[in-house]
This record gives sequence, structure tokens and C-alpha cells, in this order.
Amino acid sequence: PWETYMNTKLVSAKGLQLLRRYDKKSESARAQLLDEDGPAYVHLFVSILRDIFKEETVEYVLALIYEMLSANPTRARLFHDESLAHED
Repeated sequence: PWETYMNTKLVSAKGLQLLRRYDKKSESARAQLLDEDGPAYVHLFVSILRDIFKEETVEYVLALIYEMLSANPTRARLFHDESLAHED
């Protein structure tokens, strides 16, 4: 389904690449990706929540965020980036 969002310009090519690397991976693999590029994933997740209204997709991304924060609550700081508030 992510490819469909890229084709309709709701997810960028870079966003699609990040999703493919993250989606359906183990918790330890996801943790490593977040350690390496956490801000990019948070920007992507927030962008999806802003631009996509399909209920299944929103629920899935919210579940990813919940898992991310449950595994390491200090990752909440990634959501305090000022640039998240200024995206269109």
C-alpha cells in the first residue's frame, strides 16, 4: 500500500524507502533504525498522519508510534522538533 501513496504523491520516494526499511521489522531492527535516523522517521510518521485519512493507515502509523514510544519513552523528544509544527 505504501507504493500507492508514493504514486499519488502522499509519500515521497525517500519516505517510501524509510517505510520499507522499517515496516514489518523486529523491535531491535526498528530500534537501530530510530537510533540512526529517528527524526526522519518521526517526520515521516507525522506527515502520513497529516496527509492520509484512510483509517487503516492512520491506525497502523499510530500503532508504530505507540510501539516506538513504549519501547523507549525518551524518543518522545523526537516529536518536540519545532520543524514538525511548521510543515504544510
